[in-house]
Amino acid sequence: MNRRLLTLPIVALLTVWLIFGSRPRTVSACTTAVISGQATVDGRPLLWKNRDTSFGKHNEVTLIKGGQFLAIGVVNAGDRKRVWMGVNSAGFCIENSLSTDLADPALALNGDDIAVSQGGASPAETSKGTSHSKPKAPKSGNGSLMRQALQRCATVDDFRKLLEETNPTGRGTVANFGVIDAQGGAAMFETGPSDFTMFDANDPADAPHGYIVRTNFATTARDLPTHPAADQLTEIYSGKRYLRACSLIDRAGDTIAPNKVSLEYVLRNMTRDLADESGNAFAGTVNAATSVLPASIETQSTISRTTTVSAAVFHGVRPGEDPTLTTMWTILGDPKFSIAVPCWVGVDAVADDLTDERGAEIGEIAITLRDWYRTATGVRTDGLTGIWTDLWPIEDEIVQETQHARESWLRDGCSSAELTSFHNRVTDRALVAMQRELLEAKQNALTPPKKTRVAIYDHSPESKPARGCRNLLSVLTPEHGFECQRLRPEEIRDGRLASFEVLVRPGGSGSKQAEMLQETGRHAVREFVKQGGGYVGICAGAYLASAQYDWSLNIINARVWDRAHWARGTGTVNVGLTPAGSDFFDDSEESVPIYYGQGPLLVPGDYPELASYEVLATYETEIAAKGAPVGAMLGTHAIIRGPFGSGRVICFSPHAEVSAGPHELVVSGVNWAASRGGSSKVMLLCRPEWRNRATHPNETNSDPYTIDGGT
Repeated sequence: MNRRLLTLPIVALLTVWLIFGSRPRTVSACTTAVISGQATVDGRPLLWKNRDTSFGKHNEVTLIKGGQFLAIGVVNAGDRKRVWMGVNSAGFCIENSLSTDLADPALALNGDDIAVSQGGASPAETSKGTSHSKPKAPKSGNGSLMRQALQRCATVDDFRKLLEETNPTGRGTVANFGVIDAQGGAAMFETGPSDFTMFDANDPADAPHGYIVRTNFATTARDLPTHPAADQLTEIYSGKRYLRACSLIDRAGDTIAPNKVSLEYVLRNMTRDLADESGNAFAGTVNAATSVLPASIETQSTISRTTTVSAAVFHGVRPGEDPTLTTMWTILGDPKFSIAVPCWVGVDAVADDLTDERGAEIGEIAITLRDWYRTATGVRTDGLTGIWTDLWPIEDEIVQETQHARESWLRDGCSSAELTSFHNRVTDRALVAMQRELLEAKQNALTPPKKTRVAIYDHSPESKPARGCRNLLSVLTPEHGFECQRLRPEEIRDGRLASFEVLVRPGGSGSKQAEMLQETGRHAVREFVKQGGGYVGICAGAYLASAQYDWSLNIINARVWDRAHWARGTGTVNVGLTPAGSDFFDDSEESVPIYYGQGPLLVPGDYPELASYEVLATYETEIAAKGAPVGAMLGTHAIIRGPFGSGRVICFSPHAEVSAGPHELVVSGVNWAASRGGSSKVMLLCRPEWRNRATHPNETNSDPYTIDGGT
């Protein structure tokens, strides 16, 4: 296979400037994959694209007429001259990702400095036989070429011939084009203004595992191998996204056909993937569903981004099957906030809910939802779980029903009237689900934020609340969204927890709290959390939440390190926020001074019935008095969180609630436990002097912040 760096003459470079340089710049971040039938569950090829652009966020589906073949595709609303992904009546499918380095590697400017609306022309390329010509002027741009291909190409080879035909006259293309056909063809074309390179997904030399992924770079323009390694992509924009997409396909596996990719997996797990720069799925998202969502997610490096305006997954046919039944699964709008519906070129007309010159209704609802939850760098997650819980089961039903019907049609045939009726019916169902989400989101926006009902455990005399309770009452105030009440152990046994959203267990003695609760009360707390309540354990409350002691609640998968020296002394220590902790607490400080009162040194447990927890902070400094060994405390976990049943548990080993302490940590924890997300907007609760001095209880009350460690 030929590899080259393109060198264009001055005229061509001027053309590139006229096309790119005279337009506003925006980041383009499409992610695509061609998956051959050899790598899929049912032996039929798949083609996928997440479309990202800032210029064409309003999309629609339209029938494309006037060529040799009828086609259906996704277009910018009101613009039928360009197509961004589509399929024709021959079963030929096409999509693209922008790759400006195909014009000239020097123009890439380290990645996202040059990017352009995918609605415009663009200039550069080779097939396994390389062909070059000097372009005289830009012709068909990326979207125009795809429309042309849909009107005249029946196979992957036809598309190759189209590129060879247009090499001499030149094109306005700088893109990676993914294509599949009804004969089993599947390929990726890195395509510049006057040449191209074809990568065959059925050829083990090009695709050892039967798939080819592309983002926003071209291997030929960068002189890279067909499947570049991580260390070759460190300086390339979209390199990490490329690696993430490859890893998702590599880990895809169906129980019926191991190591094979299914349509359902691409639709759900790839179009909605949310992973950090290291390629780790954010907790609570589709590829880490057993964890708990952070308060917000930054999407600059994710596959599913705030610039994602639509997605499509093409489900091809086997050779000999009806090519018009190739299915274009279409997600209009940001896939995180939308639903997939099936489209076919054989329908009499596109469903009304998918087509409108100002933007199709399903996509417009998704835009409204996305914009409501959007932040400067990503999305808030407080509504995502509800949206996914509502939409994804509906989507699953649509996919299952469609797959069953399509198998029947492929076997027995299908009239256009039957296909159109089915298409309209499932699209209507999708629209109803989207409208319901819109109404719920609007109602939530109109409803004044309610105060979180918080129960603070306290078995002290009614006339003399414990110090921990008093501190919490001074932090969790009505002015800042909390309605707090002391709750005694006998009230917990009597079922009073049902009136609250969160139970906070402050400092004191873990075993004493367990004793006062009695077995009935401990069971009531477990059931409260299991059914969706929140639990915040501070010091003694963290001991109680653990799975360490016979009196523990066993609601978080944690043990206590060095329990023999629980009485190790008190004083100020530094805790280091993990990356997850910095995001959760919305805090850029790496090290936080905080008062330690002999809380538990938390470490992971090994209890299969409990989910793993997430570490938000670790101990960077320690107290090693009263015979406690030096070094035992360092690196152990200071703040952790995790799910229990339908509820949320967060444990603080140190005391953030003390006078002049980092109160926002407690506020964030309580809000999260109440399923309200993190609390980055309550910083006014934190006294500004706390970072500049050692924190301490600063109280005259004689009851100390100590626990008995279960002795």
